Amino acid sequence: MNDASIFGVMWALFAVTAGLGLAVAAIAFVRGIRESDYDFAAGYNALAPFER
Repeated sequence: MNDASIFGVMWALFAVTAGLGLAVAAIAFVRGIRESDYDFAAGYNALAPFER
């Protein structure tokens, strides 16, 4: 394996991790919208369960 392929694998893993993080944020946002009474509260409180 050469250096170019190692860096390629590292970037691929980084991209997968970033994509999964965005997916988790999107799921939390959608759940917040479903549970809220109005749109502003859904956007504002979407990640509230994760803050401690």
